[in-house]
Amino acid sequence: MEKICWQCRHKNRAEYRFCTRCGSRLISEAGKTDNSPRLVMLHGDRPSAVFHLNRRLSFIGRDKINTVVLQDTQISKHHAKVFEENGQFWIQDNRSKNGVFINGKKIREKERLIHGCLLKLGSTILRFETMQIH
Repeated sequence: MEKICWQCRHKNRAEYRFCTRCGSRLISEAGKTDNSPRLVMLHGDRPSAVFHLNRRLSFIGRDKINTVVLQDTQISKHHAKVFEENGQFWIQDNRSKNGVFINGKKIREKERLIHGCLLKLGSTILRFETMQIH
């Protein structure tokens, strides 16, 4: 029996927990498809890197204490935060020098993240993904 990746539709061997093509988690600990929020790097220091986010609060920046550490000189040490509120995911700029952009638009306050939206922080481009599509 094979497992089909929910993200890239690649066929994987039944015993695999992660997709061999894109790295997505194939099943959660409970045996269901993983719906944890994540950021996938499309352009930056590690293309195709996947950053799994904490549902409550995740920090993005250059400093190594962040949940998502990006080696981009245009990104602040503590650039932004992603958090869940009332079942929806949000991003907020942490008064960074270069700001946060969602689908090309600079955000001014917290903005809702929707599956597939593109984030630009410095020169890094990330795609927000979650199976919870609102």
